[in-house]
Amino acid sequence: MKRITILAGMLMVGIFNTLLLSGQCVPDTVNCIDIDNPGEICPLILPVAELDSLYDETVTVIPPGSFLFGETQLNILHIRIDSVKNMPPGIDYFPNADILYPDTAYCIQLTGTPTEVGVDTLAIYITAMVDILEGVEYQVVDDTSLVLKVVEVLGTDPYKVTEFQVFQNVPNPFSDITRLACYSPVSDRIELRVYNMLGVQVYQETDHVVPGEHYFKFDGSELQGGTYFYQVKTSETYYTGKLIKSD
Repeated sequence: MKRITILAGMLMVGIFNTLLLSGQCVPDTVNCIDIDNPGEICPLILPVAELDSLYDETVTVIPPGSFLFGETQLNILHIRIDSVKNMPPGIDYFPNADILYPDTAYCIQLTGTPTEVGVDTLAIYITAMVDILEGVEYQVVDDTSLVLKVVEVLGTDPYKVTEFQVFQNVPNPFSDITRLACYSPVSDRIELRVYNMLGVQVYQETDHVVPGEHYFKFDGSELQGGTYFYQVKTSETYYTGKLIKSD
């Protein structure tokens, strides 16, 4: 008889601290599309909030349909919201559903009046119910690269996205495939290079992009387990980070 196994991960969700706002948001199914089927969160770049001013934004979430544990692909039945940490003081979150089912678009309303200036990396925890033959509980914790910035006074550009940005790859650690997201404010040539601990290049990819969010899908299935380093380079700057491949 099959049993339900609980897997803990991270997902961008929100809740406002009043029932009056329940279900008011609408998911963006036009611009938020799950292309590579790992799940999707849109937008990656959250609009900047202004101190002591009402903040009200909607995030679209498409939960993934499967979860890779080691070398086993597990099917997700549904996702239950656990908690959200590192929210800016004064801002709360509210999803339009308590249970999220795979491959279905949901929305989350982030709203409130921020009371402190700062930059907060949101840590959002979920519990994914996965149907497998052996009932064992695996606790899996990941992070999100969604950042919400609060400033004293907004400028003429409310989004203030003027610099190239690279976000933590997901999943990390990874078994075979991981996805690295970046944001370019201009049309540019972006290059991804991956090196092993000895500095030997093991992967290279180049893409010509327009302004907006873009993704590199890195297949490391042929690599040995361990730590790798990556460099994402544009025509004007570069960003380095770390990849961890599980054994």
